[in-house]
Amino acid sequence: LGIAMFTRSNDRLVEEQAATPSQPAITKEPETKRKFDFYTLLPELEIVIPQEETQPPKQKPTSSPTTTSKQQTDYKGGYLLQAGSFQQFNEADSLKARLALIGVEANIQSVEVNKTKWHRVQIGPSNDRNALEKLRKRLKSSQIDTILLQAKK
Repeated sequence: LGIAMFTRSNDRLVEEQAATPSQPAITKEPETKRKFDFYTLLPELEIVIPQEETQPPKQKPTSSPTTTSKQQTDYKGGYLLQAGSFQQFNEADSLKARLALIGVEANIQSVEVNKTKWHRVQIGPSNDRNALEKLRKRLKSSQIDTILLQAKK
């Protein structure tokens, strides 16, 4: 009896739905494809892969530990950290203020890419990559992600 009632009520529901005029189907207009051109997004800059990602796994030292030479960590063109890139200036300024509260001086670089203005929050430049790597870890602990950039010569 319960199954018959369920089947009958289900049939009525289907009939009611068929009797009501359906709304015309909403057709989506095809979205315009965005063109992303990576090479214009970071003019005159290169992204530097962090040292810990490029170094092979540490092995036992055979004799005395070797120190990293100054030439390997320093670059004459300079390094900088980019903490963000925003279309709205007030968002970039807010991040700059947040960095100032933790004692980090940042600059805002405004650039135009594909007729769109971007505001980049950058720290540096510095010739000392190790110092920027330490700062990068400190910022990460404050939930601020950065990328290390190397200015081209």
